[in-house]
Formats: sequence, structure tokens, C-alpha cells
Amino acid sequence: MPKVAVDDIDLALLGALQADARAPIADLCKAARVSRGTVYARLAQLRDTGVIQSLTVSVDPYGVGLSLAAVMLLRASTEKFWQWSDFAAKFDEMPEVEFAADLAGEFDMIVVARFRDADHLRAFVENDLRRVSGIAGIRTFLVLNETPRRSWLLPHPKR
Repeated sequence: MPKVAVDDIDLALLGALQADARAPIADLCKAARVSRGTVYARLAQLRDTGVIQSLTVSVDPYGVGLSLAAVMLLRASTEKFWQWSDFAAKFDEMPEVEFAADLAGEFDMIVVARFRDADHLRAFVENDLRRVSGIAGIRTFLVLNETPRRSWLLPHPKR
């Protein structure tokens, strides 16, 4: 995707929408200090260029029962050369995964995931991560405190 020029007006609109995705146009006009016509045009441009991918809800994970967060550092096996694309689709399919990334350094990948409790975490490691071909090692860290405390994940039905 080509790089899009985002200016101070766009940033003001994006900031206001991040705070409240349902903000009225009048509030967006105030935030960016521009007219309604400019707001409508800028929002259309931001959507058309893919800068705004969707308008979504930020959820307090604790409020929906996901009170246990974990950071997992993963190592890929050395049996072959693994590419990020070998793992990315699998992480996308795991509803517990809030964030996953390819790393350079001692570990190959990082996963941030949210769980109802320790049993849910154990089941995720045993039934999901350990079954992904190419993952040779998992180091798990439990999150004690975090800020900001928000998530785009919602709990899924118990297994």
C-alpha cells in the first residue's frame, strides 16, 4: 500500500475517533478546527486510502472476563527456514491472540494473549500453540499490571 500523507487535521480527526468512534460530526469539527465539509472529505479520504480500516470498540478485557494476560516469546524450530507467513494465519485463527509479531533477536515471535483463567491459558498452550508446526519453544510471562487496559478481544465460548 502506498504511503499516505497524514497531516495535523487528519491526526486530530483520528484522535477524536479513537476516543469515541461514534463522535458526532460537530465534535470532529471542533477537534480538528475545520468545517463539516472538510471533515466529511477527510474521513472519506482516510477510509479510501486505508488509514481508517474500521471503526471499532475498545473493550476493558477485565470487564468481559478476560482477566489473565500473558506475553509469550516463541522460538521457531531449526528443521527448516520458517517465514512469518507460516505462522501469521494460525495466530489470526486463535481468538485469544490480541497481538503477534515477528521478531529479530533471541526469540522469533511474540504473542500477547488474554484468558479467562489459568486453565484457559493451559488449554491454549497445550491445544493451540504446541500444535503449531514450527514452534520449538514457548516462554510465557504472566502480566501483573498493564496500562492502558483495553482490548479489541471478546471472550469466545468455552471449549
